[in-house]
Amino acid sequence: MSTPPFPKRLGKKTKTKGIDGSPFVYTVIDEDIFLAKSNPNKAFCLHKIIHENGKEGFRIGYYMIAHKPRMKGKWAWGQFAPMMTKEEMLEIIDRLKAKKWF
Repeated sequence: MSTPPFPKRLGKKTKTKGIDGSPFVYTVIDEDIFLAKSNPNKAFCLHKIIHENGKEGFRIGYYMIAHKPRMKGKWAWGQFAPMMTKEEMLEIIDRLKAKKWF
């Protein structure tokens, strides 16, 4: 099963606001996107990021096949925290180690 073509964020700078409303700027410096073994309609997205102040961090997100009319049947970025099986979390950890992010 191959991963569908998701938009790449590598090298892209994102400007948003932190939970307190302060500016929050980061750039994606590495990424890994893979289909969830428990659900072929979900793909996890791992991003290694660097904040504007130089500190590195990580973001775990996901894509899902949308059900709402505007995006129905298309891959859409998940808005909420991803839920996963124990095996999928172990796969995430293995992928982080393989990329030498840890």
